Amino acid sequence: MKLSHQGWLLMLGFVIVEVSLVGAEGYLVLQAERDAKRAEHVKEIIGKTNHLVQVVYETGTAVMEYAKSKDESNAARYLKNRNETFEIIDWLKDALKDDTENLPTLKRVEENLRVGMETMDRIKHAVDTQPLIVAVRYGFREKNKLQPTFDALVQDLLKLVKAQRKIEEESPNAQRSQRELQKTALIIGLVANVVLAFAGAGWFTQRLTGRLSVLVENARRMKSGDELNKPLSGSDEIAALDSAFHEMAFTLRLKEQLLKESEERVRTIIEKIPVGLLVFTEKGAIEYVNPTLESMFARSAEALIGRQLASLIVRSETVGEDEFALQLKEKALDRIFEISCLKSNGERFPVEFSMTDFETQNGMRRLGILLDVSERQEVQRMRQAFVSMVSHELRTPLTAVSGYLALLEMGAFGELPKEVVEQAGRAEANVSRLMKLISDLLDLEKMDSGTLNVSKAKCELGEILRAVDEASRTFADSKGVKLEIEPVNGREKAELYADADRLVQVLVNLISNAVKFSPPDGTVKVTHKLDDETLEMRVSDQGRGVPAKYRELIFERFQQVEVSDAKQKGGTGLGLAICKTIVEMHEGAIAVDSEEGKGSTFWFRIKRN
Repeated sequence: MKLSHQGWLLMLGFVIVEVSLVGAEGYLVLQAERDAKRAEHVKEIIGKTNHLVQVVYETGTAVMEYAKSKDESNAARYLKNRNETFEIIDWLKDALKDDTENLPTLKRVEENLRVGMETMDRIKHAVDTQPLIVAVRYGFREKNKLQPTFDALVQDLLKLVKAQRKIEEESPNAQRSQRELQKTALIIGLVANVVLAFAGAGWFTQRLTGRLSVLVENARRMKSGDELNKPLSGSDEIAALDSAFHEMAFTLRLKEQLLKESEERVRTIIEKIPVGLLVFTEKGAIEYVNPTLESMFARSAEALIGRQLASLIVRSETVGEDEFALQLKEKALDRIFEISCLKSNGERFPVEFSMTDFETQNGMRRLGILLDVSERQEVQRMRQAFVSMVSHELRTPLTAVSGYLALLEMGAFGELPKEVVEQAGRAEANVSRLMKLISDLLDLEKMDSGTLNVSKAKCELGEILRAVDEASRTFADSKGVKLEIEPVNGREKAELYADADRLVQVLVNLISNAVKFSPPDGTVKVTHKLDDETLEMRVSDQGRGVPAKYRELIFERFQQVEVSDAKQKGGTGLGLAICKTIVEMHEGAIAVDSEEGKGSTFWFRIKRN
């Protein structure tokens, strides 16, 4: 928020008070730390000085004991104490290097110690080089000479200790004074802060209360969906926040409108969708139905809501509603299951039923989807009736006509004119083509109804290839195409577990297509490859090839590379689809390898066992 002139003055006052308070506190803290360190330093100097007195005493005692007994342990103790004495002197010199008052005293101590140590060194030397009695006498004489020096040394050390103790006594008073100063500074700072805080609070309250009340009112209005107050003027943060409130309110109104429209669209879709929808509990109690489901059962929503789903479905009288709900979940949850339902008049009709679970605020619910398949089943029944009629009413007379034309063509009824024989041959070819179409339609119907059977049994590949040769060679010869079928090696164990008749049907179909699309004098080759687990058959021709975009499409129903192929080459576009179904029922795969202009190789691979 932008500040006025008064606001900037208050802010500056806050900053000055805080900086002054922090600076004073910092100075006092540093001073207190220096006093504390000085007091610690004084304690250490006193301790070292006292220790020096003890070490000097121990040094003299050790040399005199050595003079009396010449015990090397006393000599070692003397040397150790002598070295420690000068180490302490060096430490004290460093510690008091800035103390101009006590440093001269320390220098006298050092000089007297040096004189004393030289005297004790002479005593030790005398003990080491002269008779004991002479050395002892020398030692006592030198000790007496050293006594004034030792007394002066002790007086100087006591003087040092006394000076340091005086500093130590003064330190608590200095620290107490620093604490008082800190306390005073804190009180002054707190008073200044309180005064400035009240001044600032008053200014900010006067400045902000009115504008904040507008924000509070806008928040209340946004919650209730009412129109907001006019936007606040200015460019401060409150005005920006108020502007954000207005943008949020506009966005919420827009989203509410979009949500309402979306809900209306969803509701319209649910009401118009030609599929029955219902929502029910885990125990099967219906809570919602759409209009399609009302029409499907010829019952109103009021009559359906609250009922058990099981009461609308045909089931065994021995199965209870709870048990039936569990069975329905197992069969139809996330999958399609066909059941029979009951209309209000007791009429049964088939539906495809599926359901899925979803979570709501009231717990788990299930969405049921019902599709009335009465018409589809009727169409399927009519198609099956038609296929049955074709199979029984057309195939038998066509077989008789084909036989009669064959006899006529062979001259069984006497010699006929050449033109009549040719016409009889063409008629027989058309009848054969019609019978092939009927066979394909029957197989197609079996595929759709799931009754296209594959009866697997042990069989020999050699027998299959011989049957294929018998069924295909005449047709190949009639088209002037050479048919080469790779024989089974006599040493090769070529047993299969498959439906031999269906494999013959697949190979004959593939060879027939290869012959149709091969040029005159072309060659169609049938080869095989056996291993321990699979059989692979390949039918290769020298025709025009199959374009890449058709290599998968041609295995679908009624699909051919070119529309004119049906007229020029014959065929219904069902053969390869039937071949694919038979191969897949043998747990195999079928495909084509081809290059345009260089022929094609149709192959399939199945398991041997």
